[in-house]
Amino acid sequence: MDIKGLVADHMGHFSVYDIPNVLFVVVVSACLAFVLARWGARQDASTARRTALWGATTALAAALVRSQLPLAVLMLAVAVLGGRGTTAERDPVLLGAMVIGVGCGSGASVIVLLALIPYLLLTRWGLGEKSV
Repeated sequence: MDIKGLVADHMGHFSVYDIPNVLFVVVVSACLAFVLARWGARQDASTARRTALWGATTALAAALVRSQLPLAVLMLAVAVLGGRGTTAERDPVLLGAMVIGVGCGSGASVIVLLALIPYLLLTRWGLGEKSV
């Protein structure tokens, strides 16, 4: 098997043309969630950044499960498991890690790898000082 075949095997149900769309929806979702939290709900900057991270995580999950019912059911189970526990345990990083695991496990490792680039930056920005 050559490198091209290996990459194609790990694209999941995505085509090359879907990659910019996935990156775009993750970033736009974070921006819109931040605008809603900061200027709509008048939350402080730290809370608004965390809300933006939740928006980006949700967009990444939705982009991965688009039009695949079995993957959508699996993502729902992951969201329920990630939302259990106390408020302190409801961490967007944990849910993000689970979404990454579902994406890689479903055969879309290349897409997850590429989507992780803006998602990492959004995570650092969303968690602020606590992430260091």
